[in-house]
Amino acid sequence: MMLDIFIQSLFCFFAVYGIIQMGVNIYNILHNFKLKKDDIYIIITVKNQQETIEGIIRSVVWKSLNNTQSGMVPNILVVDMGSTDETVNILNKLCTEYDFIQVTDSEGYSKILQNLMR
Repeated sequence: MMLDIFIQSLFCFFAVYGIIQMGVNIYNILHNFKLKKDDIYIIITVKNQQETIEGIIRSVVWKSLNNTQSGMVPNILVVDMGSTDETVNILNKLCTEYDFIQVTDSEGYSKILQNLMR
């Protein structure tokens, strides 16, 4: 008799725990569903930043990966505003290393903004 009550109580406990855990998992899925990688962009404008641009971008990537809430890397759009140093070459190298980095100039950025407004 006492063993039956214990087994039933144990069964009820695990059933309730499973339902609560399923609810938590569904909430997490729905909450994270809004935060897609493709929806998040960091836009950086640069001009003649050959000394600092690689460190800035790597810092953004590192901080995004270590963020305890999302741990994802956003897309990075770098707008070159007419650099005359090695900034563009450094950015192109980073683009080949990482598929989430895109580089454009001020004209390309204006076109992107116009397309977004439509």
